[in-house]
Amino acid sequence: MEISPYRPYPLLRSGHLQTLLVGVVYGYRPPHQVDSITIPLPDGDSLVVHEELGQSHNGSQLLAHDAPLAILIHGLGGDHSSPYLQRVAFELRQAGLRVWRVDLRGSGLGMKLAWRPAHAGASGDLAAVVQAAQERYPQALVHIAGFSLSGNILLKMLGEAGSQTAHTQIELSRIGSATAIAPPVDLHECAVNMERLSRRPYTRYYLKVLAEQVQERRDFWPQWKQIPEGGQLKTIRQFDSRYTAPLCGFDSAEHYYTEASARDWMASITTPTTLLVDRHDPIVTVKSFDPARLNLKSTQLILTSHGGHMGYFGLDSSGRLIRWMEHFVINHLLNKALGSR
Repeated sequence: MEISPYRPYPLLRSGHLQTLLVGVVYGYRPPHQVDSITIPLPDGDSLVVHEELGQSHNGSQLLAHDAPLAILIHGLGGDHSSPYLQRVAFELRQAGLRVWRVDLRGSGLGMKLAWRPAHAGASGDLAAVVQAAQERYPQALVHIAGFSLSGNILLKMLGEAGSQTAHTQIELSRIGSATAIAPPVDLHECAVNMERLSRRPYTRYYLKVLAEQVQERRDFWPQWKQIPEGGQLKTIRQFDSRYTAPLCGFDSAEHYYTEASARDWMASITTPTTLLVDRHDPIVTVKSFDPARLNLKSTQLILTSHGGHMGYFGLDSSGRLIRWMEHFVINHLLNKALGSR
């Protein structure tokens, strides 16, 4: 099916407005039923994925064992219940795809199953999800979509697997496609960008969400209680220095950014991969996506304008207001999944 190019809503031709609106207009949450599956991780933690059961007038819709499987992964501070993830999952399931929504380590229903937090370089966690999917549905092709932070995780995993550096337990040939939306592939650059004065609203938002998660984890996990609270955090870099780096085994925030960034792994990606990046994204800078760093035989870079970070409030071909990013992901995955059968 054809995907219309992005046309921003006329009154929202601003990356900042588009991005800010995401946190204000959540949109509808479709009805759903899920089967929650716990996936153990090599270090003893676990995470949870949620398989859509589907709805019809007769109840659950059964799928064939070889039905394509779409794996959707949320961004920083979110979980499987993030509204955009629910809407995309619902539409894909209605169209006949099997769908897994992932709670990254320590997120959503997995909060009490993992003391370590998720981080941008947690490619091993995603590989565990892919391995579980391939074992559970050995006849199905897997299609993966990562949003924002998880887009970096996805690209890093594919690059490491493509270079045979890691993740030999997964079968790359059974990953039919990958889609990364607004991935922060250069975490150093992203951290610098977020420290600009004009980015303070986003920093405050993320730090508020993260602070709530920190408190929840401090109440449950002794490893979090051992970290001194210290003064008020003002930047994402400070948060990563205090929490992410020490809890995830990095020497510092800078060490974490170097080790976790997908930028230097993208040239090794052999899986058919699509990157959706906006020129006016106030969080992820477009200069991080130098075509010279991509394997252009496998990777397509789609650049849009005035969509912001995960915003993309736009117009369809008939002039109706739509959330174009979700429209793109749904139709792109359906084209990849159903076109390959």
